[in-house]
Amino acid sequence: MAGQGDVAQLLPSVTGSGADMETPTHSPPQGSPGLPGLLPTGITAGSTGSKIPGPGPTGGSPPAALHPILGSELTTSSANGAPATAGSSLPRAFPSQGGSQGGFPATACPGTSCSLAPADPAPQTPLLRGREVLPRPGTSTVTSHTSSPVVPAPPGRPAAAPTPLPSPAVPAVPLYGYGARENDREYVERRVDFNSPLFKPETGFPFGRTLRDSLYFTDNGQIVFPASEKGIFTYPNPPPGGFNGHEEVPMIAVFWDNADFSRGVGTTFYQEFSTLNTAKPPFVRDVEAKVRQYMRSSYSAAWTLKITWEKAPVYASRSDTRKTITYQAILTTDGFRSYILMLYQDGGMQWDYTRLAATNVLIGYTSGDGFYYNDDLSKRPPAVKYRPDQFRGYNTDLRGLWIYKLESRVGINYRLKCLAWTGQQQEPRAWSQGLPTCPCSLQQGQQDPRFKSSRGGRWAARVSMLHSASPNQHGAGVRCLYDSQNQLIEGRQERYWRSSRQASPYRDQELKLYDWCCNRAGSAHLCARYSEKRPKIGCDGYQSPGMDSLEEIERDSDEETDGDDK
Repeated sequence: MAGQGDVAQLLPSVTGSGADMETPTHSPPQGSPGLPGLLPTGITAGSTGSKIPGPGPTGGSPPAALHPILGSELTTSSANGAPATAGSSLPRAFPSQGGSQGGFPATACPGTSCSLAPADPAPQTPLLRGREVLPRPGTSTVTSHTSSPVVPAPPGRPAAAPTPLPSPAVPAVPLYGYGARENDREYVERRVDFNSPLFKPETGFPFGRTLRDSLYFTDNGQIVFPASEKGIFTYPNPPPGGFNGHEEVPMIAVFWDNADFSRGVGTTFYQEFSTLNTAKPPFVRDVEAKVRQYMRSSYSAAWTLKITWEKAPVYASRSDTRKTITYQAILTTDGFRSYILMLYQDGGMQWDYTRLAATNVLIGYTSGDGFYYNDDLSKRPPAVKYRPDQFRGYNTDLRGLWIYKLESRVGINYRLKCLAWTGQQQEPRAWSQGLPTCPCSLQQGQQDPRFKSSRGGRWAARVSMLHSASPNQHGAGVRCLYDSQNQLIEGRQERYWRSSRQASPYRDQELKLYDWCCNRAGSAHLCARYSEKRPKIGCDGYQSPGMDSLEEIERDSDEETDGDDK
């Protein structure tokens, strides 16, 4: 008899995995994986290894990078804009090479210093024609000075850009509560660079066009989405010119510059909130309220991560560790949409930028699949860009609060569908009493009146199905699957029995749920979660019925059939 293997191999998904993960192809020379010109340190999440910059993790070469994404950044003819200050010892990322237009819908003058005419506060989507962005009526015009097509900034309500002068009259955003009193976990390593543990949202995290599997944060103010657990590095120094759309490693720069926790000053805190099928704490409700208010979106969070960098000292601050920075990042998603809120403590961003060898601090993101954004504040003089707490943030009316929308057309999230379904199911012990085991072979089942054949639909050429001829007292049944050799692959207890006249593999909810959780979600964990709600069964203890039992079974089956006809 064939072993009871995973039926997922014989019941393939029509569309494949719900996660669109890239495949590494090549690695740029003398640079970090996916970020041209950056030198990573080979540190795994939560590791205790040396932080000396090197080619990759101990005992191996750096992970292969992916082919560059072509694109260019939206630039403006602004009198106040200033390029990123030079001085970093790191080479610039290679320039844009052009590509087809794509990206998030642009807003007029998003995060730039050009003036905005009075306009409807709803998001404005300009018409793209060549290199010129033609806003809709009521907005101002921005011209691209690149030779490549425009990669627009993220969507959202047009917001006034930060100005070179602080805005003390604008209310400042307070940080969310953090630390032990808020049940946060503290994580710090007393070294120059370190990474957090790896987070794996069950829903996945939509970023750009891709549903990402995992993420971690660094001591240097980044949130990184690695392609695999082998691709975890620290990236101490931001590129002098910011992101350019060629990065294959997706990341968010909350306040990316080289910090140093090795002197015993500063720490980080974090807390995850999974709220898909549970009550939401006040913190998550407030995050939802901010998204609804500023992004004009009905929003209900399924997963949220709060990260706090407290009193982070700057690297090369050997003489004075009192000038530190404190800020937060809140990642949140409902499984389809995703946002980040970045909060900078009022008066708490105190690095002495006059003592830095390079002043290239970066705020923005790059999705790894063609979308990127460098916040206008990053292009300002150091006196401005190192004090985000003093300026009104992107998409908000508060000092020190920035909000970005991060996803673009990820598609159906089967992980979310599976999680929503499993969270509503009873435990099997409430309905599985008296259900039979499966026959060990298809021939046995065809001769056993307790079972009837089911149509296999799209899998008919590869899989044969039997289901129980009648339900138990709770209306439940079993389904048994057989391979081309007529041997049992596996059986499942199913909460809702359907007669052969009612059953259709194309409308069968039980088969659909299996497909969501075990094929399309692309997650072994979710398939295991499905199995908790629909337990596997084998043929251990199966016995063919005796003559007396056969007569009783046939009578019961006839009664069920009569009931169906009525």
